[in-house]
Amino acid sequence: MIKIAFAEPMDVEWQEWRQECTAAREVLVERVARGEKPRATELYKDARMARIYKSDGAPFYGKCAYCECDIRVNHPGDIEHFRPKNGVTEENRQPVQVLAADGSATPHPGYYWLAYEWRNLLFACEDCNRPSTGKTAGRRIGKWDQFPVREFRAVRPGEEEAEEPLLINPVEEDPADHLEVDDSGVIIAKTDRGQACINIFGLNVREALVNARRKCIKDTNNELVVTLLALLTSSMNDEEQPREHLAWFEMIRSGTAAYSAAGRVALRQGKEHLARLARFADNL
Repeated sequence: MIKIAFAEPMDVEWQEWRQECTAAREVLVERVARGEKPRATELYKDARMARIYKSDGAPFYGKCAYCECDIRVNHPGDIEHFRPKNGVTEENRQPVQVLAADGSATPHPGYYWLAYEWRNLLFACEDCNRPSTGKTAGRRIGKWDQFPVREFRAVRPGEEEAEEPLLINPVEEDPADHLEVDDSGVIIAKTDRGQACINIFGLNVREALVNARRKCIKDTNNELVVTLLALLTSSMNDEEQPREHLAWFEMIRSGTAAYSAAGRVALRQGKEHLARLARFADNL
């Protein structure tokens, strides 16, 4: 998982969609005020926004916002609600109960007021979003309506600002503060929020996922070696040959490559090795 730079589009189609979303949100809020159940339409995955979310370019580059797999290789992908739009469960999949106006316990209605909010929508693979056990030797993973928080739970519009989610929205914050990747492709939790992401998305129990991250580290290391050899064997005045190998590193740095978080581990270590080599060269 990496930080996703998502600048809101300003084209006419997007703005029209946003206006419709604002009107639809007001309808949902009014329904709840009348004591009705909120029922969101599928406006949240309208073609006008999906063309951006599911594109090969920014902001998601065809990758899952959570596990960084290339979604296009396996399936169409989901437009996923970070805060669930209908019901809400804890990390153990137990339904969240809140107090009704009469003081009785009732199921949390979901974050219906965020059903059409673009900052609450992410492009995700089915494995991260939908409950499944097929790739985890029977262990159930997939976010779906899970949304654990610390203590306070929002039930009305605006209250979410006071929540402390345990999951990480990579559009809003940097996952690197909570997660890191080791040399073997395994993701290590730096905080309890990082651990919640590992558990819910199954980031370490999907063998193919760990192998793909390991391969990205290996590929980045190989590119570093090839680039160094090209630099050492090229003419002192020939900068083009080594530069030809920089495209891969740019994809890792920019986050356009699948599993960029893993590739950045190798890139960071490569820079450290080169710095050591430079210090050694000073003694020659």
